[in-house]
Amino acid sequence: MTKTGKPSSSPFRKSCLGPAGIFLFVPALCLLLAGAGWAADIRVTASVDKQELTLEDSVNFSITVEGTSKAPQPELPPLDSFRVRSRGSSSSLQFINGTQTSSATFTYRLQPQATGTYTVGPATVVIGGKTFRTEPITLVVKAPSKTVDTAKEVFVELRVSNLKPYVQEQVTATLRVYHRVELRNLSADLKYPGFRKEKLKGPVRITRVVDGIGYQVFEISTALFPMSAGRIEIPAGNVEFDQVKPANPQKPFDPFDPFGPGSIFKNTTSLEHKTLRTRATTLQVQPLPAENRPADFSNLVGTFKISALLSRREVEVGDTATLTVTVSGKGNIQDLALPLPDWGENFKAYQDQSTFHQTHTSEAISGEKVHTFALVPLKTGPLPVPQMGLTYFDPERADYVTVQTPVLSITALPAKKDAQMKIVDAESGQVSGMKDSIPQLEEDILPIHTGAQLFENHRLLPGSIWLYGLGLIVPPGLFLVYAWNYRHRHRLKHDIAFSRSHGAYKQALNKLEALPHEGDSRNIARELSLIIREYLGNILNLQGTAITPREVEEKLNKGNVFSMEAIEATQKLLEHYETLQYASSPADQPEGLIQESRRLLERLEKKS
Repeated sequence: MTKTGKPSSSPFRKSCLGPAGIFLFVPALCLLLAGAGWAADIRVTASVDKQELTLEDSVNFSITVEGTSKAPQPELPPLDSFRVRSRGSSSSLQFINGTQTSSATFTYRLQPQATGTYTVGPATVVIGGKTFRTEPITLVVKAPSKTVDTAKEVFVELRVSNLKPYVQEQVTATLRVYHRVELRNLSADLKYPGFRKEKLKGPVRITRVVDGIGYQVFEISTALFPMSAGRIEIPAGNVEFDQVKPANPQKPFDPFDPFGPGSIFKNTTSLEHKTLRTRATTLQVQPLPAENRPADFSNLVGTFKISALLSRREVEVGDTATLTVTVSGKGNIQDLALPLPDWGENFKAYQDQSTFHQTHTSEAISGEKVHTFALVPLKTGPLPVPQMGLTYFDPERADYVTVQTPVLSITALPAKKDAQMKIVDAESGQVSGMKDSIPQLEEDILPIHTGAQLFENHRLLPGSIWLYGLGLIVPPGLFLVYAWNYRHRHRLKHDIAFSRSHGAYKQALNKLEALPHEGDSRNIARELSLIIREYLGNILNLQGTAITPREVEEKLNKGNVFSMEAIEATQKLLEHYETLQYASSPADQPEGLIQESRRLLERLEKKS
């Protein structure tokens, strides 16, 4: 350390340091000098907790930087065959015999996606302009046992209720996690491409006995609706959890050694992260038969029934009766479109807004759609109410079924008070049908016009019609524009959720435009991930930007506003950005990443 100016003849001349200050200054100066020499000695190493594993396991990959406690984030090598998740970092600072040692450790969890032998490394760390590299590590990934060993502490299975369903037929996929030990942080990552899915009631916990061994079972069921015919494969899914393992499960307590291995102070538990995989399942989806298909069939598949109820059987002409038509059953009832009948000349019908109620059980989805109509008789007498028919395909019968509402009728009665129109003669002013003339009692302040001149048809001039039209249209139009603008500004000011979602898309695009189109892909991926998460938080009114790719499906799926394709695309892109932050690839250029993010934002904004 150098200092400008004329040096002093004595290092302590004119100093305010006394004996105590000198006593503190000298050790501190020694530590600084030792630290300067220590900082130049940097060593970077990599390690794993295991080198042989199966697809059901994961490996902890640690990078340790010795010589500094403030090391930058390492750059991981390409890890295309692994799913990478950061487990955080830690640092340590120690003084041993007057020598200072410090280190920083970065830990990652690697989950293999395929079997084989892989070389991990080298990872690089840049400190002070100098690049340090770790030694490569070899990992051997083997396939799990093909036979289910029921003596295992934990195993999983995925069962599908029907492997040969028809198009749009409801099937149930049930994930079961069997365990004889305590599990924590259980999560499942299952994909169902080619299906429309809905979550069923649950998850549920039950007890089962398999080959004489009792298991606690965690069940998650999902209703699936195949969208097209042909061979559809449900890929293998991942089930992750932390298995609780006692530190000293078989050590007895020694009263002469209360702090020994069997002591309650040392009998702590540890968590071991595990990943199990379900087997891929193939379904052969059958097309709906073309033979005997009715013309009014609207792709309704399942079992349904229809009923109708009249609020009154007798009404006066001009009065109304309410017709309630209810369709209930199990299947894709949310796609129901009830065909309306021809009401003929007997009724004038007004349809009200239909209501839909859905019931979720652990096995299937059932629902009920209620349609209401206001019927106004147009003539007297007994009037039959037109029947309504519904055609659906029954998978159990493998045939089309048509059901109809029961035969109903309304008796229309004449109105009690018959209002007859009186005709006035314009010339004489006499009203036909009236025997006595009406005497005039008094004159009003303003004259009463008894002639027919005021009731003549005065036509508008051709050139002035558009002026009258504007006079009638412009004021209401201006009022509607003002009312909309006032309501819009009021919502922006007082409705926080609406205000956030209203400007979310424009704000995200502005941030994308501000990003550099060249540079480090890791930094670009980190910024893009933050932009996408901030956009999702704004449109969903979430606090913060800590939404994970797994929470995307749960949050976006509420209200069935976004399509499953858009939700899956959002999950994949966020996971891709998360991986790029630790392992960049030459194929991922900033320009392409920004364009991909812009397309995703447009897709989410259109909710497609």
